[in-house]
Amino acid sequence: LMGFSQWLSLTFIFHAFLSLPISSEPSLSPEVLPQMPVNFLELAKRPEVFDWMVGIRRKIHENPELGFQEFETSKLIRAELDQMGIPYKYPVAETGVVGYIGTGSPPFVAIRADMDALAMQESVEWEHKSKVPGKMHACGHDAHVTMLLGAAKILQDHRHEIQIICVQSAAGCQLTIV
Repeated sequence: LMGFSQWLSLTFIFHAFLSLPISSEPSLSPEVLPQMPVNFLELAKRPEVFDWMVGIRRKIHENPELGFQEFETSKLIRAELDQMGIPYKYPVAETGVVGYIGTGSPPFVAIRADMDALAMQESVEWEHKSKVPGKMHACGHDAHVTMLLGAAKILQDHRHEIQIICVQSAAGCQLTIV
């Protein structure tokens, strides 16, 4: 049976890197492209990243906040972005945060996550259950925020190794992260 931690790592990779388009860029050989998601998965599996992500998810899960009331969740996100050296804009739509990695020049890649919880009581007994009566992360947004912060951490840590290539095609610009 797959544990939550394995599920979190795999979901992170699927959300962030599964839909990488194939480009005609010569440096993206058929041998290099399949390794890209594997390399990022290996980074996410490192104990320092993996354990950090589990800790973030548990903090958010234990302290759920309803939509437009996610002030503490937003504060946690901003603190993590500050520690990573990622600039951000706040507030966006009351509690939202928009972080920026890279040059700020096109092409752009955006990833996003909802962070609100639901107004319902968590009835499962476990160490990291909601500490807020009548509110819980039954929606998975705690994991979504965690995956987004994990992606931000890996991208920021490797920002000098990553090139974003815009390949023009009849369908428009397709982005490849290398």
